[in-house]
Amino acid sequence: MRIGVAIPCYIGHIGDCYKLLDSINEQTRLPDQVIVSCSSSKPTDFVQKEYKFPLTVITAEERKNAGQNRNIAATRLDTDIITFMDADDTMHPQRIEAIEQAFKEGVDIVLHSYLLNEECNQEFPKIETFIVEKDILCQCYSGCIRFKQFDPNSRIHHSQVSVIRGAFEAVHFREDKESETREDCRFCYGVFSLPNIRSAYLRYPLSKYSPHRTME
Repeated sequence: MRIGVAIPCYIGHIGDCYKLLDSINEQTRLPDQVIVSCSSSKPTDFVQKEYKFPLTVITAEERKNAGQNRNIAATRLDTDIITFMDADDTMHPQRIEAIEQAFKEGVDIVLHSYLLNEECNQEFPKIETFIVEKDILCQCYSGCIRFKQFDPNSRIHHSQVSVIRGAFEAVHFREDKESETREDCRFCYGVFSLPNIRSAYLRYPLSKYSPHRTME
């Protein structure tokens, strides 16, 4: 099973993206491929460092929104699994390992929890056992994904979704102006609309998220 990371970025988040790439470099299960699509930037704006995984950075001088950058990065990946991360977030060191365990159980889409705002100051908890909760999620009338049984204490990070390649090929991120800031929810909703989709939820906080807009 090959796993690739697709990262949307723009010139204002290049500094944050280095932190994300450093967190990927510390993964207990390294990705097979990482692609960053960075808009409003030139190749010289993104200084590539040495990492333990193959990294490709695609730059474009014109403005692109998050949906466009996600689609560009994911399309260039040649992996079985595509996992998305915004440039200004960071990964739990066991995130890719946990996602791989979920996909080994035959699911098509994986979503997980996260640390938010001031919670990001704490260390990530070490995961001793990976518990994969399957098919506990469903579509919500609002256009997002929710728990089938109301769970006010758990979170779903739509923009850090992971999918099998076939799901992405069937449902791309919306790139229209009206979908901006909601393209991640609409993508997940579209994947759940595909026939016979199996989903998994990982209750662990597999990322640190401080709300910004990974678009311009």
